[in-house]
Amino acid sequence: IVVRVQYLNDLDPFNNSQNFLEPTRPVPITFWLNIPLQNQINDVKKLLQAPHKLEDCALQLYKHLDGQQGEYCCYLDLESTLQDQQDELDELINQFAFVVVVDVVGMFKRNVLVLRTQLCVRNLLNCSEKDLKRCLLKLKSMFQFIMNDGLGCFIKLGGDFDGACLIQILKVLGQIMLYVDGMNGVIEHNLTIQWLYMLVDTNLRSVIKMSLKLLLVFVEYNDTNCILLTRAVTFVDGQSGNKPWSNIMKLLHDTNNSDNELLVYAMTLVNKVTLSAVPDQDTFYDITDSLEEQGMEEAMRK
Repeated sequence: IVVRVQYLNDLDPFNNSQNFLEPTRPVPITFWLNIPLQNQINDVKKLLQAPHKLEDCALQLYKHLDGQQGEYCCYLDLESTLQDQQDELDELINQFAFVVVVDVVGMFKRNVLVLRTQLCVRNLLNCSEKDLKRCLLKLKSMFQFIMNDGLGCFIKLGGDFDGACLIQILKVLGQIMLYVDGMNGVIEHNLTIQWLYMLVDTNLRSVIKMSLKLLLVFVEYNDTNCILLTRAVTFVDGQSGNKPWSNIMKLLHDTNNSDNELLVYAMTLVNKVTLSAVPDQDTFYDITDSLEEQGMEEAMRK
């Protein structure tokens, strides 16, 4: 069967100018009906001179709609022949669709949005510091990014960069948390809350302040989030052999700290958790006892 083919240059998901089909006119190529598509895809790639790695290529049906933008349809199973995929074959025979080569990062049957978010994660983890800000700004409304290990990507990036880049990562995270889908993603990913609490124990005041702001946004969303924060704090401090809330107490005991706003954020966070949403008396006394043992009363006198 003779099929028209094009490729989608989607290797850089942050470059919208690349997300169009090439060449402009589809190129005809002959597909064998009784040979698995994985044995024919290299010929398609060569014909189109597509920039994708062969192991990352997939074939996807694409329908032309008169006077409108086309529609991406199902992926073809590369391990099967075309005659084994009768519905897709019927589409091709009737010329309602043609085939597009796309980059799928080794996974052949995912929808376009999930595919795009996986590419975002890969590009973020490999981009330079210069390009990081540009890439991050593209993610503010991409909630699928959050649901596909985007938060884990943020944490990884946070360990690789500091200063201005880390602030930019936190700003984007804050924008995402303002939306219900974004906040729900953070709620389901306690490692993010652990990471934000860990950032309170850094030497960068701007990072500490931003982290405290995001933790406040998190606990003010609902009472249940206070419990999640308490668990995150207990885990992080337990891993380092410290009493719970030790990072907050370090701030309050820091005699060189002249940033009153930062201290207000720290105390507001403690009050939100201890006074507003502790589910039972045992948890309340566990928190207050830990704070008292670390000199909360003394810190309040300063």
